[in-house]
Amino acid sequence: MKLGLCTWAYNRTFASGKMDLEKLLHVCAEELKIGGMDIIDVHLKSQDLDYLLKIKKLATDLQITISAVSPGNSFGKDKREDEKAEVEKIRQWTDTAYILGAPNLRIFAGWAPKERHKELWPKVVNSIKECAKYAAKKGVILAIESHNGGGYLPTSVETFKLLKDVNSPWVKLNLDTGNYQDADMYAALKASMPYATHMHCKIHELSEDGRELQFDFNRIFTILKEANYRGFFNIEYEGKEDELAFVPKSFEMVRRFIKKYDMF
Repeated sequence: MKLGLCTWAYNRTFASGKMDLEKLLHVCAEELKIGGMDIIDVHLKSQDLDYLLKIKKLATDLQITISAVSPGNSFGKDKREDEKAEVEKIRQWTDTAYILGAPNLRIFAGWAPKERHKELWPKVVNSIKECAKYAAKKGVILAIESHNGGGYLPTSVETFKLLKDVNSPWVKLNLDTGNYQDADMYAALKASMPYATHMHCKIHELSEDGRELQFDFNRIFTILKEANYRGFFNIEYEGKEDELAFVPKSFEMVRRFIKKYDMF
């Protein structure tokens, strides 16, 4: 297993102006001492080629793998032109991932009122199929992330149905350890491991002595160990405390479990 960072872990620090992507790459290499980064779209200043090549060169110089790029999107639009725009957005971000050398593009199925999920589902499936055909030409995996807040994929049931309906080897999962709303989240995570191409390690509430209070990391690491997961496991801190202090604490905690479960 490879340890990395999701840039959302520093989202408030980015918003304050105290962090940018160039600085964070140095933090990852020199302070956190990790080998990977998943870049959220809002943390890239531009999709211009010169800027992307600058970021790629810096990451390469610092020996940081850009493991994924993560745009925001939502399929299942009422208007045909709006749906086409979402597909085009993912195509453009596929190009960005390709330029940066990222093997994965994290995408969402999207959001809609629950009572409309069945009606809009075929649009979601068809749009992802279309995006997958383009991603295949670039050698980029579309890594779908289950999400809450009214999303089409609140549980593993809907997530597995989407994978089955899309039926593409270029569509897998960005498996987040804190997003499933199944009655047994850990059973859902275990069942999802065969489809995981990339993972987010969710941290919500970290105690002062470095314990995650909302998620059972012994159960999570047992699942990772049994699945022989060897991809990137990127920390996504979403706690309320100071990110500059608690993201490093999150890495300290996860490294203890990596050592305990011999997941190097």
